[in-house]
Amino acid sequence: MSLEWLDDVASGDEIRIWLDEVWGRTEAALVLEGGDDGGPLAERPVLGEVCDPEELAELRALTTAGDFLDDICRCYGSLTLALLDAEGEFIGSGSYHGRTDIAWERGRFRNNLQVADPAGLLDFLERRGAYRR
Repeated sequence: MSLEWLDDVASGDEIRIWLDEVWGRTEAALVLEGGDDGGPLAERPVLGEVCDPEELAELRALTTAGDFLDDICRCYGSLTLALLDAEGEFIGSGSYHGRTDIAWERGRFRNNLQVADPAGLLDFLERRGAYRR
């Protein structure tokens, strides 16, 4: 079995640098319908919005803490978290996989983050009506 695709996997350190930069510019987050196959972000139904700075900090912690798997899930994910800057422009996104992982910029990094608190992330999404068990 060939593992050549592993050469294209970004390291967890590389992704964390990107996450710090993009989250540092994030003014709002949208929970969008669909995963990586959901079409253009701007055209998807919005399932939830996060604009409050404390809630953004909570979402950031829930979606950036954990361990990178050096692999990606083979499904497209169920939801997408889209990060917006002060001008309302999309600056990053991550798809939600299996209630345990976030694939930040999946096509770019090819490395899922297994979140440290999957139950906390699911609860956060459920409280906003964006996900139901």
